[in-house]
Amino acid sequence: MDAHAERPTLLLLHGGPGFDHSYFKPSHAALVDIAQVVYIDHRGTGAATFRPGQWNLDQWGDDLRAFIEVLGIERPVVLGLSFGGFVAQSFALRHPGHVGKLILASTAAKFRVDRVLEAFGRMHGARAARVAAQFWAMPAIRGRGAYLGIAFPSTIPRRPIGYGIALHLQSGDACAFFRAGGEGYRFDFLPG
Repeated sequence: MDAHAERPTLLLLHGGPGFDHSYFKPSHAALVDIAQVVYIDHRGTGAATFRPGQWNLDQWGDDLRAFIEVLGIERPVVLGLSFGGFVAQSFALRHPGHVGKLILASTAAKFRVDRVLEAFGRMHGARAARVAAQFWAMPAIRGRGAYLGIAFPSTIPRRPIGYGIALHLQSGDACAFFRAGGEGYRFDFLPG
């Protein structure tokens, strides 16, 4: 590819909450031939800083807008994976004039735990569904071991480099977002 050809900017928004961008690198590094690839850690995840009270989808959507404005990126392609898809939708709905293209993968406009559990059972068996049900009933750190060890790996064909590290570095992030009454259960982008 011509080094002087203009390429689109691709912003990669990782899953989680609590993961970091590192698992994107093995599978998405080849895209540098056709795009300017930017790996982003959401506020409070990976290497990004956390401030209580600023950990919500509105803030993450606004953070992405501020990021692209500071760098002067015009209408980027935004790829949101899983939780990153929640953030991408928040960004797109709050700041539609800043989105070039939107790619949503393994995500939802509204989190439906009943559908998650049904899919675990259908695709990965009763044991994975039971472990997932116990975790999603109260996503606390004490229940995370079985979920990450049994249910979650069944959704990934192979673990990319650094992925296990990201899982272990995750502290109480999912617990806060998906706590009883938390934003993970309340958000609904379907009307937008």
